[in-house]
Amino acid sequence: MGFFQDFKDNWNSIKEANSKTPKPSEGIRDTFIKDLERFYEDGTEPSQASQDMRYFLHQHEKRLAEKGVKIQRRYTFTQNGVKHSFTRNRPPYTVDRSFVECDSSTLYTNASTQKRLKRPKKSASIFYANILNRLDIQDAEYICPNCGHKATLEIFTNGCPMCGTRFQMKQLFPCVSNYWLMSQLAPRFSMEGLVRVIATLAVLLGLGVGSYVGFQYWSDAGIGGALFFGIGAALLTGFMSFICIYLLFSIVFMHFMFWKMITHAVSTADIASASLTKNSLKQAMQRFDPEFSYELFEGKAMSLFRAIVFSEDRTNMSIYRGDPDLPGFDDIIDIDYRGAMKYLNSRIQDGNILVLLVRLYMFNTYLIDGKIVQKKEDFNMTLIKRLTAQEDLGFSIHAVNCKTCAASFDAMHVLQCPTCGTPYHLEDEDWVVVGLKE
Repeated sequence: MGFFQDFKDNWNSIKEANSKTPKPSEGIRDTFIKDLERFYEDGTEPSQASQDMRYFLHQHEKRLAEKGVKIQRRYTFTQNGVKHSFTRNRPPYTVDRSFVECDSSTLYTNASTQKRLKRPKKSASIFYANILNRLDIQDAEYICPNCGHKATLEIFTNGCPMCGTRFQMKQLFPCVSNYWLMSQLAPRFSMEGLVRVIATLAVLLGLGVGSYVGFQYWSDAGIGGALFFGIGAALLTGFMSFICIYLLFSIVFMHFMFWKMITHAVSTADIASASLTKNSLKQAMQRFDPEFSYELFEGKAMSLFRAIVFSEDRTNMSIYRGDPDLPGFDDIIDIDYRGAMKYLNSRIQDGNILVLLVRLYMFNTYLIDGKIVQKKEDFNMTLIKRLTAQEDLGFSIHAVNCKTCAASFDAMHVLQCPTCGTPYHLEDEDWVVVGLKE
């Protein structure tokens, strides 16, 4: 089943790649990007962030406040840049991996003095977002507990239209469940800018030569002859100059890009090799869960890592059972995923526990002695879950249900039901991290 689903998804991806029609998820992606900029300015939650995403953002906000650091993020869409969305169906959910080219920059400042801690550097990037949707929830009818009015969830999102009662929504769809940036080798405008510079130089040179020739022929050939020879010289000089300068700049640019490709290949050799294990991970997991999605698991692993890093208390977390003493994590103020996860191994433990070991490749920003320190780091993450736990795209640790009394509660830092006291084991429903080390 997994093979045929992958074949169908890949075939649909090919058809979608040739489609020029914008998808709704692209608008959600662009809105989320602007909302993300605003969140780091004034703390306003992105309207379409998932519940888990909002938790991470507020944990990040707390860490920054604790360290006295302010972050300003800027994402500028590249003109005529590549942007698209690929849809994967996992009934009753659909998942869109949406991406867009942009120039990104991050400014770190001291929150009290406004002094720059590190000069921002603009980089050519691709912004990726996983967008989760569930249409049947949007179309289902709900009843207002205050006045009894019936309407769909989409209408109730802004409050009851009859009595004005507003509700605390657990999870709204569609929502952005994960995001990350991938750096590009060179900005898209590099060659376009080069052509403009060459054309400008050729025009200036042509005008200079044309003016000189026209001036030389002015007294002998008159105004008509001077214009004829001057314009001819200008056109010929401009054309030949463009060709010669273009060839020269192309050779220089080619050497520049060649060395940049070499340095880029060396610096990304680790994540390139990690990407080769993607199919191995899918095949290993689909033996136990035919609906396993690499892209969604990738987002899940990132969410778990972020939650553990920015947690104030790691001794009482349902998502983490490893060593709570992770002092280096307390100095991390920002996390960037480098876009690769390496599958190391998997095994069955005690007959019904699936153990998975993966390596995450990160670019972390630390605040050490008041200075910004950035490092490429990779972490081995060991995860477990019961073999009976199947992938549920809509699962959220912040809204679980007790199997004894059906009460709903946030299980991030709760190991038993607050209503009836029944112990809660996250591995019965989803992945739990039991080991994390560099």
